[in-house]
Amino acid sequence: MTIRSAGLATLLLALASSAFAAAPPPFTARYEVLRNGDPTGEATISFSAGADGHYQLRTITSGTSGLAALTGLHVEETSVLSWRGQQPETLRYDYVQKVGWKSRERHLRVDPASQRIDYQDKDRDYSPTYRSGVLDRHAITVALMQDAALGKSGDLLFWVPDKDSLQPWHYRTGATSMLQTALGPQPGLRVDRIRDDDSGRKTTLWLATGRGFVPLRLIQSEDNGETIELRITSLR
Repeated sequence: MTIRSAGLATLLLALASSAFAAAPPPFTARYEVLRNGDPTGEATISFSAGADGHYQLRTITSGTSGLAALTGLHVEETSVLSWRGQQPETLRYDYVQKVGWKSRERHLRVDPASQRIDYQDKDRDYSPTYRSGVLDRHAITVALMQDAALGKSGDLLFWVPDKDSLQPWHYRTGATSMLQTALGPQPGLRVDRIRDDDSGRKTTLWLATGRGFVPLRLIQSEDNGETIELRITSLR
């Protein structure tokens, strides 16, 4: 990155920081979903404020071609969040996936007042120990947007319920580069998830520095070589 572009990125971060004092602004973004480079579906991510002072992040993914369309793939994820100062915390998370005749569900309930977490995965119930600022795996996106807007960089850490424990999820910010998107050329801040195991799984996303740090692109690589990618197509 040149000194001039670095200065521009710093200015954008500073401007976004003042706007993100409480929570990111509402948005609705649509994405093309690709599997191993081939179009397979579409996804919509929306973030909105509720009348009760809480916030909702919702992602809906549907198969539109190939096997995903044939099996009727449909996934809905919903996170309800509160804001503690400048940081989000999950209050509720619901995940429902339907493929053909099969379905899978996850549900999370967090009660900060009683410091209790109830987590259900399939037909198993768990109660990990409460920790302030806990996030579900879906809400990590908003947390990354918030941290980027506040000018945080380098290593970022979030605590996510996983069965009977809270697991640290590590992310690391990288360079800002220009991405060619359906919205036109957009500067995107690269963020990688850092895993402590040798599974070979990789997660990389790019946040739009000039558009409220909304995700522009996400690539998830599995240990079997399969790749799922989201590319933004519209934003409002």
